[in-house]
Amino acid sequence: MKTTTLFQQIFSLRLVLIMGVALTFGACKNNEPQPEEPFSEAIRNNVPQETIDKIREMGVDVNEGTRPPALEGIYWLSPMVMTHTEVPNDYYKVGHRFNDYKVRLYDQDAKKLTISLDTKNYTFSGDLRGEAIGQDGAYIAGNGNFFTIFIITETKHTYNSTRARMLEVYSGEMTANGIKNLENAIVMLDDYGDENDDLIPVNTGRAFYDSDGFSETGNTFRLASEHHANASENATGDSREQLFTKK
Repeated sequence: MKTTTLFQQIFSLRLVLIMGVALTFGACKNNEPQPEEPFSEAIRNNVPQETIDKIREMGVDVNEGTRPPALEGIYWLSPMVMTHTEVPNDYYKVGHRFNDYKVRLYDQDAKKLTISLDTKNYTFSGDLRGEAIGQDGAYIAGNGNFFTIFIITETKHTYNSTRARMLEVYSGEMTANGIKNLENAIVMLDDYGDENDDLIPVNTGRAFYDSDGFSETGNTFRLASEHHANASENATGDSREQLFTKK
């Protein structure tokens, strides 16, 4: 009788130990960190993966992650040079310089991973033009000092009201004094029929970079007169509007 009782006790003890190990292992598995999504839900819902793949094929780095750096500030993008084109028989050739411009980043939301973005530049006719291209939502990805901004924007040509829906991307490395190795790309998402036959085709795009490797930060969004003279002398008057038109 005593032997049976001792056996039962040993068996019960082993059973308790086995259950304890199983519960501990299960708890460890449940507490393991889940793999992080490469992009926020907003990016996954609004930017097709095939478009992200196309941007990478154009030679532009797309930084993944949901912990981007602080980006707010004003940056001078100069000299902006085209590095790649997917436009058939493109009027612009790789190496063509476009007019310099300023970018203002503000209202960064660390939880929603969004930011607002304005640009200011001179048009090909010499007029000063500002655009709030990211006020409807620019989505951020990145990790550490590296970031990528995705902007889906509705654009209207100043002179003939041609409409376009585009994806624009900015990528780079944030530093204390500006953005290192800034890259920029545009992809045409919808040309709304291209009634004036002056837009690049849908699903094509162009890529650019700040060719001196650094986009300096500044305290003012104003463009000085020397910026106008510099743009006209060095870029043959091709402004941001020409990024999405045939020429």
